[in-house]
Amino acid sequence: MRRRYFTLASLALSGCGGATLLNYQIAMAPGAVRGGNGQRIGVRRIGVPGALAQSSLPMPGSPYQANSFANDQWAAPLPTLLQTAMVRNLAQRLPGDTVLANGGSIGAAPDVYVEINILAFSPDASGTVTLQAQLAIRPVNTQDWKLQSFHASAAGGTTPGGIAAAMSTLWGQAADAMAGMLAA
Repeated sequence: MRRRYFTLASLALSGCGGATLLNYQIAMAPGAVRGGNGQRIGVRRIGVPGALAQSSLPMPGSPYQANSFANDQWAAPLPTLLQTAMVRNLAQRLPGDTVLANGGSIGAAPDVYVEINILAFSPDASGTVTLQAQLAIRPVNTQDWKLQSFHASAAGGTTPGGIAAAMSTLWGQAADAMAGMLAA
């Protein structure tokens, strides 16, 4: 009887393994090289609305939903992933500059700050991902702001991998706009 109970318990537990948890990140998206001006650029923490600061990837839905995939999550907090990808994207586009994550372990004082505030960055019901953001640069010692609105969309589909790829592409386009502001 005891063996039978153990066998039934083992079978029940073997079905409780659940779905595999997958981790995603915002990947670097190469862009046009612009040279750079020999400046140190500090990319500050990216502002992300609370509804997007979830640990799981956003799921396609209506504008009134902020749903996410159950077993597909970000490999780190989204603002951190965005900051890291922006540093990598800008370093590739501006090889003549030094691009650092502000608040990182290297405390070199920047010449200019990059500041980004995300307003929207999620897929609609059809899987089209939209990025709407406010981009800003300013020299460290002055309030001489350069501001630009950014808005772009890309097809991401309805899978987590497709959505992460579309978000990476759009973030690369935002880096192109930011590199243009820095090189001007």
